[in-house]
Amino acid sequence: RNWEKVFRCREFNTIKGYIGIFLLFIIDMLSFWLSTSVLLSWFMRSKYFFPIPQLPIRPAQLLTPKGGDAGALGNYGINVGPMVISWLLRFLNRKVEEGTASALASALAARKRKEKDEMKRVRKEEKAREKEARKEAKRLAKVAREEREKAAALRRAHEVDTEGDGDGYDSSDSDGESSYVSYSGMTASNVTRSNLGMNAGNRDGDDVMG
Repeated sequence: RNWEKVFRCREFNTIKGYIGIFLLFIIDMLSFWLSTSVLLSWFMRSKYFFPIPQLPIRPAQLLTPKGGDAGALGNYGINVGPMVISWLLRFLNRKVEEGTASALASALAARKRKEKDEMKRVRKEEKAREKEARKEAKRLAKVAREEREKAAALRRAHEVDTEGDGDGYDSSDSDGESSYVSYSGMTASNVTRSNLGMNAGNRDGDDVMG
């Protein structure tokens, strides 16, 4: 059970938990030392036994509460010192276990709170990235729309210029056609009459001058 708590303390990395586990090991060793000393004290004596205080309770004194002679039973008694020490060790063990469990619970709550804060931070960063991505998409869409509008304006301007050049070419063609018609209307007889008229005019002018 204590080894499981050690792994928990190692997982949560809590100093209070490590201290509690250390105290529990000490209390367990004292309890084992006390039990071994009480058991062996029935058969032998040693200076390495647990130092147990002598708190005897004599049953003969209970039989003679007025202090009379209890006889041979007066020499026998029960030492309650080991029971008192064992009770104290169990009490300390329970308190240390409660403190260790409280430390582990606090460490677990802190870890969950940290994980929750981390998840909030990650969600916030994801929302910020999504918002930035939407802004970038809108900006790119706006740039693309402006490019299309510019391309459409250039195409319309080019079409207007092309129509203007076509009209000039048609007017020149019409002038050429009219001149061609005027020249084509001159026949050989018309040319001869025109030349005769011009010669007559020249002779009249010479006569006047003469």
